[in-house]
Amino acid sequence: MDELLLFIYFLVVFFVLYKMALSLEKRQEDRVIIHVDEDFLAEQTQNQLSTLGRIASHIKAASDKMSFGKGKLQYTVLKLSVGKFATKDVLKSPDAIALKKIGLSDEGIMALFEDKISIRVAPTGQQRLRPISYVSVFVNNETSNMQLYVNWDRSSIDIFNQGNRVIRSTPNMPRDLTQGQIHSVVNPQRSMSADVTIERNFAYDPEVDRMVLADDLVNLEERVEFSQVTDPSADEKNIQPLYTLDLMIGVKRVTDPDSALINLLVPFVFTLEIEPDQIALPPLRWLLRHIGRRNRPERSIFWGK
Repeated sequence: MDELLLFIYFLVVFFVLYKMALSLEKRQEDRVIIHVDEDFLAEQTQNQLSTLGRIASHIKAASDKMSFGKGKLQYTVLKLSVGKFATKDVLKSPDAIALKKIGLSDEGIMALFEDKISIRVAPTGQQRLRPISYVSVFVNNETSNMQLYVNWDRSSIDIFNQGNRVIRSTPNMPRDLTQGQIHSVVNPQRSMSADVTIERNFAYDPEVDRMVLADDLVNLEERVEFSQVTDPSADEKNIQPLYTLDLMIGVKRVTDPDSALINLLVPFVFTLEIEPDQIALPPLRWLLRHIGRRNRPERSIFWGK
């Protein structure tokens, strides 16, 4: 009898510790992936440039992958090649030959010889189930004579097909958010970053006499709970719409005061890929991760040809 009670005791303790470990693992592991529609981003921006005719003929839009910081992770950016377009002729220059000797690819060398503006919006990539308070906008102006303007009042964030006015977060938020926001200007060889969210997420705090953030832009954990659970054996990925940032920017030559301001509405469309729900038993979770339908090889003894 004593042995039975002792066994039950250890079984209960093990079960409690096991559930605690699973709960901790769930909070720490990456459960979702935020994607940006690269093709739509580049096509829509280039279409706007094409309709503007000669005044925008010196600008080309394309999506690109770039690495930031010391990590090897790459992020999607909108690249505006402005004025000076690199051709394969630059690969014959002494500087390009030296770069090639250290292992830089032809595409990488040509990119270095371009005047370009890069725009990136975060967060993207694998994410934990957490609240997202802001969308971060990063602009890097590597041109020699172009200014970029960001018009926050004419930008918007669309959630569930409902447009919302963008508000840029600043250290001292004004009490009246209805007043116009100052444009952000990014001069040649300069960069800019800003955190933005929607107007309704701010509330007035009388204790500090200013507007403070009162709600998150989106809660990834709630979005997963409200969405259909991903079947680990399903062939198709579970991808849900997340939000869209329509960013109104303007581009103008610094050295030509009479040049027209080229306005573009840049659409960053984000989707949420929900990873398959984890099986509680770790050995089965490992087995499914390696031989599941979404990860199956072309030939396998488990799945056949």
